[in-house]
Amino acid sequence: MSATVTSTAGRRSMYGLLGALMLLLSSSGIAQQGERALRLDIGDQQRLTFDRPVARTALGDGDIASAQVLDANQIMVTGLESGATSLSVWRNGRDEPRDYRVTVRPRGARGMESEYTLADGTDTPTLSGESESLSRHDQARSRLGEQNVVDATRQSGPVQVQTDIRVVEVNRSKLQSAGFFFGKNNGGNTLAGVGTSGALGGAEAVGDTFSEGFSFLTGSGFQTGDGGYNIVAGNADDSMLGVISALRSNGFAYTLAEPSLVTLSGQSASFLAGGEFPFPISNDDGDVRIDFKQFGVRLQLTPTVLDNDSIMLKVAPEVSELDFTQGVQASGVAVPALNVRRTDTSVQLGDGESLIISGLVSNSTMQTVDKFPGLGDLPIIGAFFRSTRFETENKELVMVVTPHLVSPMAADAPRPDLPGEALRRYDPSYLELLFDPQDAESLERLGNVGFGD
Repeated sequence: MSATVTSTAGRRSMYGLLGALMLLLSSSGIAQQGERALRLDIGDQQRLTFDRPVARTALGDGDIASAQVLDANQIMVTGLESGATSLSVWRNGRDEPRDYRVTVRPRGARGMESEYTLADGTDTPTLSGESESLSRHDQARSRLGEQNVVDATRQSGPVQVQTDIRVVEVNRSKLQSAGFFFGKNNGGNTLAGVGTSGALGGAEAVGDTFSEGFSFLTGSGFQTGDGGYNIVAGNADDSMLGVISALRSNGFAYTLAEPSLVTLSGQSASFLAGGEFPFPISNDDGDVRIDFKQFGVRLQLTPTVLDNDSIMLKVAPEVSELDFTQGVQASGVAVPALNVRRTDTSVQLGDGESLIISGLVSNSTMQTVDKFPGLGDLPIIGAFFRSTRFETENKELVMVVTPHLVSPMAADAPRPDLPGEALRRYDPSYLELLFDPQDAESLERLGNVGFGD
């Protein structure tokens, strides 16, 4: 009988121990589940209202957030710095506090672009994600302002840019020439004539009559030239002719350089077509060393891929040429000056679009007067013995820029033939060269026609 009672008491003691353990675990689970999440951005505030008056509060890290009691039943929580901390609030009549997990996120985390995430809860937030658009990255980064954020983002779009640039100089030079010539053809000699052979039309230089003089042709009394337009008055039978010659010509345009540069997005590339000229430099000891200065067509560019079809291009072109007329003497050496035209600009273009981004103009005017000695200085009638020429040199530098998004060729992709590749081994005989010449296009169509072993 006593044994049975002892067994029953033992079971009761065991049940009581298990019940106490379950109660402890249950209370722990309730406390863990009772911790509430509170998320704030830096500078944001949130008001908490309780059913009982607030007795006291405890905040884990006062640098991350602050808690201020507004009245008996309300407190205000303010986010100060990014990070996470704990907040406990005790109420009157309750032994257990109400716990909060306060997470303060950097400014701009709310509404962040979908391809980016901001890891908060640490001392230094981390911005991560991947996008093909640099503009989307800039938008996400601008939301964070001046905060200290680790930028771990990646750009998955095209990162190489080929920029085709054509530098063209338009020479708008103008030559204006006007002169009046009157003379009698007397045995091949001109009685009167003024001008240079390059400025006169309707007269030709002959022999040693004048070193820079002219003579009408014997017989006809006049022959038009190719240098200008001529108005003739007089009687050829009497060999008395008057000639008014006028000439006006314009210049032309030609390409200075046409480089094609490939560089990574955000990296710089440079190009120089020209040379270097030496100039002496003296130091404090009197020693002279030779240094070199570059001149010619120089170009520096920095492309940045903003999107799949948007490229921002920073371009700095420069064209310089030697000018010995403005040079100086240094250590007995004539050092030329440099005439420089440069610009620095930034543009935004689409893939394959072209834009003229620079027009630099230089002007110079020269006047040349050819006159008969003495007679050309006379008033009024001196115009008959004088020729005046104005030459205006007007140069404009134009640059056409065309960026392209490019990718490298695959390792096993077939390479395109280089220009002239079809003619590399073409060695025709003299008969083939004379009667059956082949161009590059026909060789590509016909195969190995004319190729030797």
